[in-house]
Amino acid sequence: MRRWLLMAAVLSAVVVGGLYGYRFYAAMQYDYDSSFDSADLGARSISTKGITNIALFGIDARPGEEVSRSDSIMILTIDNTRGKIKLTSVMRDSLVEIDGAKDKINHAYTLGPQQAVRTLNETFGLDITEYATVNFDQMCDMIDAVGGINITIYENEIQETNRFIREYCVEQRGIPNYESYYLAEEGYQWLNGVQAMSYGRIRKNGTGDDWQRVNRQARVLQCMIEQVKGLSIGKITDLAAKVLPNVKTSLRMSELTPLMLGMLRFGAPHVEHFRLPVDGCWEYSGDGAYILFDTEEAAEQLYQYIYEDQLPEGAAD
Repeated sequence: MRRWLLMAAVLSAVVVGGLYGYRFYAAMQYDYDSSFDSADLGARSISTKGITNIALFGIDARPGEEVSRSDSIMILTIDNTRGKIKLTSVMRDSLVEIDGAKDKINHAYTLGPQQAVRTLNETFGLDITEYATVNFDQMCDMIDAVGGINITIYENEIQETNRFIREYCVEQRGIPNYESYYLAEEGYQWLNGVQAMSYGRIRKNGTGDDWQRVNRQARVLQCMIEQVKGLSIGKITDLAAKVLPNVKTSLRMSELTPLMLGMLRFGAPHVEHFRLPVDGCWEYSGDGAYILFDTEEAAEQLYQYIYEDQLPEGAAD
């Protein structure tokens, strides 16, 4: 009887383990970019263990468009030595050198993610060898997958957010009852995917231009991460099954798993945000089309933030 009970226990463990393994494998399905060459990125060799940098790109490609600029550019730093996730936003109108020519940094993505990552490495002296891209249309689904977010909306943001809600619902998704998604009042409130994605895109009519837009986008990501904190492994796996299919990335499954486990080394990670260029270190070009700054100084500020865990003077959070 003891032998049968032991065999039954072992068999149950194998079956449950197998089902969980299959569930985990199914959750880790995503758009893997096998053409991405990590050896040709101009990545700097930095001997700091436990810190991984990944380029994040948000694009606004309409259906059928194969070439797009990156409306949102961030550097995701997973700092497993301090239990932190750091998000660094790079202003999309920053004037940098792209493949030997001066242009806005968001134009680098029109040449593909390979060139976009190389531009970040060459401009800021970074060691990025991986990237992830999400279309804003997919971002809406990802926010819904985590259950929406809780965030504070200010009075001057309501009208512009509602304008983007209408545009998105009518032009991209054919949702007839778009008015039901409108924000009605300011204050701390829950937003669904359509509302949060629209909020993260506003920049005109007194809402702070691109400078405040990058802060909003970072807040949306921070809120999404907060939603995931405290979930069980099983629930995180279920969530991954909904979120990852919306992501295109150069990361292999064998690389994603240790990164996720490393993030939980000190428990739920602390999330921070930084922006380049730093306040007081930039100016507009004469026609106002470009943001000008000393890229060598910016590279040093970014190094301080990522590797020395120090916020440079004038840094905006």
